[in-house]
Amino acid sequence: MTIYTSVKDYVKRHRNGLLISATIAGGSYFAGKYATSKIRSVQEKATADRLAKENLKRRFQQNQNDCVFTVLSLLPTLGDQILHQMNIEEGWAKLQETRKLEKIEAKLRKEREVAALLKEEQDALNQLQDTTSESVVMVEHESSDDKSEDKSEDKSEEDNKQEDGSDTSKPVEKPVEKHTEKHAEKPAEIESSVGSLATSFIVEEDIPLPAGILSKKEKNLLWDEIKTMSFTRTFTSIYSVTLLTILTHIQLNLLGRFTYIWSVSVLNKSEPTIRLQQEGAGPDIGFLDPQIERMFLSVSWWILHRGWKKLAARVQEAVDEIVSSVPIKGFLNYQDAERLIANLRRRIEYDADNKPISYRSFMLPDTEEEELEFIRGAGFDEEYPTEETSTISLRQLLDETKDFIDSPDFSQVLSSCLDEVFAIFDHHAFAKTLLPSHEPMGSSIKEISNAEALDLEQEKKVILANLLPTISRQAHLIIAGNEYLNAFAYIKELQAFSALIYTQYGDETSKA
Repeated sequence: MTIYTSVKDYVKRHRNGLLISATIAGGSYFAGKYATSKIRSVQEKATADRLAKENLKRRFQQNQNDCVFTVLSLLPTLGDQILHQMNIEEGWAKLQETRKLEKIEAKLRKEREVAALLKEEQDALNQLQDTTSESVVMVEHESSDDKSEDKSEDKSEEDNKQEDGSDTSKPVEKPVEKHTEKHAEKPAEIESSVGSLATSFIVEEDIPLPAGILSKKEKNLLWDEIKTMSFTRTFTSIYSVTLLTILTHIQLNLLGRFTYIWSVSVLNKSEPTIRLQQEGAGPDIGFLDPQIERMFLSVSWWILHRGWKKLAARVQEAVDEIVSSVPIKGFLNYQDAERLIANLRRRIEYDADNKPISYRSFMLPDTEEEELEFIRGAGFDEEYPTEETSTISLRQLLDETKDFIDSPDFSQVLSSCLDEVFAIFDHHAFAKTLLPSHEPMGSSIKEISNAEALDLEQEKKVILANLLPTISRQAHLIIAGNEYLNAFAYIKELQAFSALIYTQYGDETSKA
């Protein structure tokens, strides 16, 4: 009892202090529990956000890789049509065949000329022999006549001598003069033979060309056709592949955005930590019918079968206007080539009022008739799926794609892509040939002589005909998708444009 009483008295005496201590201890305990729960909640939220961002980043990166592989799968369809319609190799084959036949014909002509020359020489030799034999006969005949005349003259002289007593006769040199005149006719006959030989060459040149050999006029026309077609095919390939790449990025990033939103909305029921940016969204937000998705992906059919032809017609007009004035045998340096490319790009990318043209008609069907043509051409004869099975319609996807194409961002992205691709084209087609080649210098500073400095400033000049094979070959490299297609992966403007499309969730969540 004594202990109990003492404790009771202690509590009564220190009641306020114990109450305060208990309150502080209890409050500290509950505050610690609350702080721990809040910290855990913040950590879980940060982890969820990090995982969501990593998931979004991983999805986005996968989407960009899908864009590259999708373009690679579509390039053969585009390339076959461009290379078939603009078959420059057929023109090159004709020129090579003509050159081969010309060499054969020149060899045969030379053999004919040698044979004709030998025949002329043989005829001249035979004629000379005949002339020499006739001259010998005539000389013998004249000698006998001279002898008889000498005898008669001697006899008459003797008679005169007897009569006059003086000798006045001298030998006659007339036959020798005749013999000299006969031999003097030989150079004149050889000259006439050479003259007739030269005339025969002129006649041979006037002979119609054998089959398979092009005339000079036909060659000039073929060279002009190769010149214009080389630029037209390469520039059409550059613009077509660039537009196809950007269109594919728009398509797949749009579909990727809807797929991501739909997956998040589905997980929203089982994972309370996953929320959309706006509350109240139903679980089926962003649901995309597979048929709508296939039809939207098939929109690239338009540029693959119709759009590139419209683009080629515009490029052809620019080439006819600018490149046709450059002679096929005219010399070009690097500055001339740069100026030529800049003029062509300006003529293609801007209208008569110097305003940027719209590329939408090249990339997408613009009217209902064209949309119907695309649907049938892509193999979709059935009607659109009803909107009851999909919260997103094909019309909505097409309209949003057109909005992105008409936006100022698209113009900036397209300009950056074209600059990058044309830089590669310029390097392969002109820089390697027209700029002086030097071994790469080391990291240290190196002094160069005045001659080397002058050589660095000088630029080579090459005739346009020698540049055409390299220019026409670039179309194959562009369509093959090697260096040109890889360049798109490093264009920051295209990546930013894709991210902008992929992360525009506001409209979709507000419509739920």
